[in-house]
Amino acid sequence: MNMSIDVIFLGLDGVLFDTEALHLAACNAAFANAGLSLRWTLPALRAAAAAHGYARAIGSAVALPPLSREKQRVAELFEDKHRQFHQAILARPPQAQTAALKLIEDAAAAGCKICILTDLPAPATSALLERHFGADVTSLFSVVAGGASFDAPAGTGPYAHALHAMGVQPQDAVAIDTAVPALRAAADAGLRTVSVAPYGTDVVRPRQFITFDALHELQASPCVPAPKPALHRAA
Repeated sequence: MNMSIDVIFLGLDGVLFDTEALHLAACNAAFANAGLSLRWTLPALRAAAAAHGYARAIGSAVALPPLSREKQRVAELFEDKHRQFHQAILARPPQAQTAALKLIEDAAAAGCKICILTDLPAPATSALLERHFGADVTSLFSVVAGGASFDAPAGTGPYAHALHAMGVQPQDAVAIDTAVPALRAAADAGLRTVSVAPYGTDVVRPRQFITFDALHELQASPCVPAPKPALHRAA
């Protein structure tokens, strides 16, 4: 089944940029600064990111009592983690994914709009994009939104708002991300979705990053959060 692709939504973490190591270091620095003995390994970060996304993965560490009851301490932990991450990307800008850049190039050449929706804070979003794309950010991307919340009810979230602003129907849009919250929100909004997460079994691996041509063969998402039945992407 061929499909029209008018808009492609891209996440930043693990989609456009390789940010995993920086998130891991930022989380562990925040744990240390908060006086917590917890330290994450890469598998622990990925397990948390699977549920919360990389930007808010640290939320899995504060989900249980007694820390979950200390609202101010939790807020400070998130703030410190975001600060550590922002400082890291300024000091050591992460590499852009070559396959994602090729996707953007091919999609733009075909007249497809490219949008960035991420739950990374807006300052980090701007820093990542401006370091790599410079003045081309505003001409290359139709929508750039940092600090997005993917918890809103269906029809009221960031994907719905962006599509409404562009006058595009959900069935003509695709979302590519690594995080279940973002993918679930996109699916709830009626978009087709593709996961390129480095975890899980039914995903497109980063080395096999989806191409613009392959998107035209996309029938359903290869990433459908449990307990929904698994769907499969056409080869």
